[in-house]
Amino acid sequence: MRSGLAEKLLVKTMDWPPDVISRQRPLLQALANFKYDEYQQFSPGIRFIESLVKWLTQFEELEERKTAYNFIINHLVFISNDQMAHLVNITYADKINPIVIDKTSRAIKINPFWVRKIVKSAHYRVILRRSLFIGLSDGSRIDQLRRSFSRISNEQVLATYTISDDKVNDMLEELKKSGVKSKFNTVFLIDDFTASGTSYFRKSGENWGGKIYKFINSVFILKSEISNLMQEGEILDIHIIFYIATVDAMDKLAINIKEFQAENPECNFQFSIEAIQVIGSEIKTQILEDTLFVDLIRKYYDDDINDSHYKMGKHDEPYLGFNECCLPLVLNHNTPNNSLPILWFPDDKKYKGLFPRVTRHKDE
Repeated sequence: MRSGLAEKLLVKTMDWPPDVISRQRPLLQALANFKYDEYQQFSPGIRFIESLVKWLTQFEELEERKTAYNFIINHLVFISNDQMAHLVNITYADKINPIVIDKTSRAIKINPFWVRKIVKSAHYRVILRRSLFIGLSDGSRIDQLRRSFSRISNEQVLATYTISDDKVNDMLEELKKSGVKSKFNTVFLIDDFTASGTSYFRKSGENWGGKIYKFINSVFILKSEISNLMQEGEILDIHIIFYIATVDAMDKLAINIKEFQAENPECNFQFSIEAIQVIGSEIKTQILEDTLFVDLIRKYYDDDINDSHYKMGKHDEPYLGFNECCLPLVLNHNTPNNSLPILWFPDDKKYKGLFPRVTRHKDE
């Protein structure tokens, strides 16, 4: 659909008079050009304006279309590729470096505010070199994070915690060559986004699961290859860093990890959880207060998405998204299922999403 035709159809769909057209057209064009057109899951030939027209026409009443449109203009949060890259680039300065500085100041017993003296010290170099950086998914952009700070060696960065004995030996050999005689004692687990925390650390019945659990399990219980990188006899420092996370997810992760530690005292580690961009609970509150919009998303909900994976979270009100997170969030590469389903319904469902989502986990 050509953009000019799409704009004419949008005007007709929304029944806009000339004065409204003059205000909304430049706004939509700016949103499309600066952000929304870069969404990677649009079908070939489709961009934001075309998708918006298709999305709005499925609402039966004009007032419903107005409610939906106002929500997009006033509440939608779209994280662009440039914005995500910026979050990655400031991660070392904002989150990692303060941790290394604090560890160094305690090791050499000086005031942590003496930053220049600390970062120039040999202790700082050793503590940083004994830190391992692990990406928990493709979204971690772990390669970009490494390039953002030149003092991080390629031999202390992993795209996954599943590695071979040869890789372990190579990394330990490089550690020795750098003048460090000990193994790693600090791990930074990096990923892009979490809204519920479920995919990282969860308990189902008596069993634990999730990406962070699998890492800890590999090191302390299974003692797989990666455990050979860790210094025996020392408490392992685990620092979990997300580029974007909700307050609820961070709180839930902390509770679950502490419960796991209580059940498994032989797992000798301490942890922290940080996020560069924190999403507060007030976003969900604002959406739920908009009763017209809540009625809309309840009416236009396709229960076909409510499969076994979706039901792993709270789902009494599934139209609020996975685990009822109720987020108005779109990431440029895909829309999280924690966001409102009306935003991300795949193209093969009864209702169409404005930013259709590609789902990784499906029931057969």
